[in-house]
Amino acid sequence: MGVSSLALAAALASVQPQCEADVPCLPATEIVEAEQAAPVDQVDVPVAVQTDDDAPAPVEEIAPPAEAILPEEQPVEGPTGETIVVTGGTPEGDPAQQFNAATFETVQKIDEAVVAPLAEAYDEGVPKPIRSGLRNFLRNLGEPINFLNFMLQLKPGRAMKSLGRFAINTTIGVAGLFDPASKAPFKLKHESNGLANTLAFYGVGPGPYLYLPFIGSTTVRDLFGRVVDLSIIPAVAGKPFNQPVYAISAGALNSLESRILIDEQIEAVRDQCGDAYSATRDIYLIGRQLEIDGLRGRESEELGELVERLKVNCDISVIRAATEQARYSFGGGETGDAGAVEVPATAPVATVPDEAPVETIEPVAPVEVPAVPSAPDNDTEQNEPLAVAG
Repeated sequence: MGVSSLALAAALASVQPQCEADVPCLPATEIVEAEQAAPVDQVDVPVAVQTDDDAPAPVEEIAPPAEAILPEEQPVEGPTGETIVVTGGTPEGDPAQQFNAATFETVQKIDEAVVAPLAEAYDEGVPKPIRSGLRNFLRNLGEPINFLNFMLQLKPGRAMKSLGRFAINTTIGVAGLFDPASKAPFKLKHESNGLANTLAFYGVGPGPYLYLPFIGSTTVRDLFGRVVDLSIIPAVAGKPFNQPVYAISAGALNSLESRILIDEQIEAVRDQCGDAYSATRDIYLIGRQLEIDGLRGRESEELGELVERLKVNCDISVIRAATEQARYSFGGGETGDAGAVEVPATAPVATVPDEAPVETIEPVAPVEVPAVPSAPDNDTEQNEPLAVAG
């Protein structure tokens, strides 16, 4: 019996620890040596440890820390907490982004294949006097719309200017083919207006952004105003303005003139912006906000998210181009009580070096310096864009 007890004790002393899954099974002496040889800065591999009763202890598996996965692009957080991503998501104000982007892509293909070559041929092939006469004629037809909306906005001075331009150009200017009203001795510069601006002037929001064939960038408010503006002259004057031939011809000429006007902007967006659709949308919304704030006579204070999105997506020169496009519309940057249109703070403005003499320096960005009187330089003819109702 004593021999059996000694044999049992010897057998228990030589028993190896039980092996767990994925855990190396080592003798006790090798376990101690492995623990001593393990570097301090490395994670020790879990091993079996014997208890005082010489029974194998259960091994607790330690999961390695999860690796942090960083996004490829750092998103910009908007003021309302949403994540602004240039190529994804649904930005505020554009709930139909998927439809709009698809329409935009289709229109761009048609533009490159058809519209841009036609606009270039029209620009180079039609003599400038003829182009100028057609542009003046169509713009003169919009003066009654400008007059009406300036009156609705309680701006009688600017309303009388539009009415005076219409009377002078319709008579002296031969049915509006010439623009003597903008020259001496009258010096009445053109200022566009429309129902969409009147609605915005009284606080009506833009509604969802839309990108539509034959129209391009617009909003629900601007689209409604445009339809109403284009319906007034045909309804009041009748023939030939209510005939399809006139409507199609006028629309085609307006489209060609507009395409020529914004050709540089389109190329800049394609070359200097990561997402051309998002840039086109944000440029339009920034320009419209600047126009409306200029009409109200106040600085733009709600452009933060739009400008941030454009900064992430485009080069800074594109932002300046967007504000320059707005300054020629609705009195922005010109004479009138709408005030000057301000370029967003993100656009760099030229400063005077310390060693430069004290003199008036024209800034690089097209901004109106508040300290300078608002009287326009009427001796210089400005190349203004074609006014499109709405």
